[in-house]
Amino acid sequence: MTSSEQKNDEEAFVGKSFGPRQFSISSADVADYFEGLKVDDSWYRRGSPYEGPIVPSMVMIEAEFIQGAGLRNNFGNLWMRQQLDFHGPLPQDTEMVVKSKVVDIYDWRNRTVVLQEFEIFNKEGKLVGATRHHQSYLLGQTSGRVVLRKPSDKEGVRKFNVPEGEEIDSVSSVIDLEMCGIFFHGNKNYHTDNQASEELGFEEVVVGGKMTISYIGDMLDRNFGDKWYEGGSLDVKFTNITWPGDEVTARGVITDNLAPDGTGRSEVNVWMEKEDGTVTIVGNAYIPHGSD
Repeated sequence: MTSSEQKNDEEAFVGKSFGPRQFSISSADVADYFEGLKVDDSWYRRGSPYEGPIVPSMVMIEAEFIQGAGLRNNFGNLWMRQQLDFHGPLPQDTEMVVKSKVVDIYDWRNRTVVLQEFEIFNKEGKLVGATRHHQSYLLGQTSGRVVLRKPSDKEGVRKFNVPEGEEIDSVSSVIDLEMCGIFFHGNKNYHTDNQASEELGFEEVVVGGKMTISYIGDMLDRNFGDKWYEGGSLDVKFTNITWPGDEVTARGVITDNLAPDGTGRSEVNVWMEKEDGTVTIVGNAYIPHGSD
């Protein structure tokens, strides 16, 4: 085992760093995105404010690599929160560089959360994107079934009050198991395979957060264009699991609030809900002012 492999085999600790490593977005990655989500790609091919095709903003999450930044007991592990900052469209079929590090390990209810930060640079060394991935671990259990809180027991999540403001165009889809397999490039894991999911304590496949957050990204891409790509940010929490067969809708409302960092960007409350009203994602996007 090489020193690099040994490093990746160890558990996460605060300050553990990775990289730099090479990363690129292939045409196959983009094709799996559109086919897996069953969203129309025409805006990205010829309707965006840029010359030529553009990749979806959420493809940036493909740069994340959590091997070696997790905990060995991954029974019942779930993605809890995701933050993203955009500094320009990512190029396709072009090598980029990713650096990452574990910046925090903290407790949340009955779970332990590892926070890993990623920075993505283009071939000129310019920062084009950054993400912060919060992965939660159920360290007190190694077998059996993961007990999930009922949506009706989560105040403010099961019944969601739509914020006041201008509602933007939504994105809806019914997610099935075949779509999950395509979106995750045919890889076998608990987001695509029933047996793998049962081994981690779930009764059926858990639709991946990378997949569900992409509907919110698709909504923001189409509604805000270059403003979103060149200075937008997103901070969301995953509040309930999406299962194959669920119909989901990504929604957003432009509020009168501004970003808390003083940059003067507009706030967009975003969320995803199932057909029965259960909210699975909730958070905020921030969009710079300016023309498309």
